[in-house]
Amino acid sequence: MKVFLAFGVVLSLLSAFAAGAEPGLVLSPESEESPPPENALDVLMKTLMNEDVFDGKPYGLEGNYVVVRKEKGPLGPGGVTGRVRLIALRREDGIYDRALFLEITSGAPETSPFLITLPSDVQGFDSKIEIKRFTAPDRAEVLLSLQSGRRSQERFLIIEAKEGGRVLYDSQLTKLPTIKGKFFNNYRAEVIAQETGERLQIDLSGRKELYNRRLVYNEASGTLRSPVTVWGDRYDAFRPADVDGDGVYELKGVLELYGVGRADCVAYVEATLKYSSGQWTVADCWLVPAEDLARLPEPIRLQ
Repeated sequence: MKVFLAFGVVLSLLSAFAAGAEPGLVLSPESEESPPPENALDVLMKTLMNEDVFDGKPYGLEGNYVVVRKEKGPLGPGGVTGRVRLIALRREDGIYDRALFLEITSGAPETSPFLITLPSDVQGFDSKIEIKRFTAPDRAEVLLSLQSGRRSQERFLIIEAKEGGRVLYDSQLTKLPTIKGKFFNNYRAEVIAQETGERLQIDLSGRKELYNRRLVYNEASGTLRSPVTVWGDRYDAFRPADVDGDGVYELKGVLELYGVGRADCVAYVEATLKYSSGQWTVADCWLVPAEDLARLPEPIRLQ
């Protein structure tokens, strides 16, 4: 009964909003002296979406721009707290067109806010902003994650928190650690991390029945019928982790490696990327047999 009553109250409020009443005056008649209220549905949507009003005119922008995400953190010199806001354009039908800009307010009194234009192919609005240091202890970057509706793929961008800020990392473009591997006779496999030279020998004897049934091995001799290459299609999204505790973050991600099919997981790779000398390099690759998945540390471990 309480649920139905609460729902009825919400419907009453929505009806009042749609009729043009201000949220605080739903049960009272409007004053003739009060200015015309803002469109009630716009007010409701802004409240639900936690939007800020964004005035694009100081930046030479015309249109209905909105703030879809915001975050505060140490952006200015000496760790002065600043603010990052993700700006999108909302069409007349109420749909967000796409993420367009980051507005950076460093917090330093002598520095004015500025906009950073995002790549034109950035999509998705289930977003998250983090302010961290990836390049040096005295420089801040913005980690922007966007969930795309296409295959629910998450895209990560690391952007310099300064005017003209460059994209330092793009999960769709940055070269990732190269892993190669193959099956051998007698139910064995090996994978190699090319950048670090790490090798992992894998015992496949616990899967003899599967491989014999799928005609991968000759059951009598244990020899391969044809070559099998170990493969993996894409890394689980790289996430920030301060590996050595120096205040500068690295990126960690996990790749699942398969044998004869996607259901045949043979190993996992936990890779660490570090920004050094103007580029991301592979700092470490940890190869783990599929049976030892529990050895991967949280929260990197795949669910």
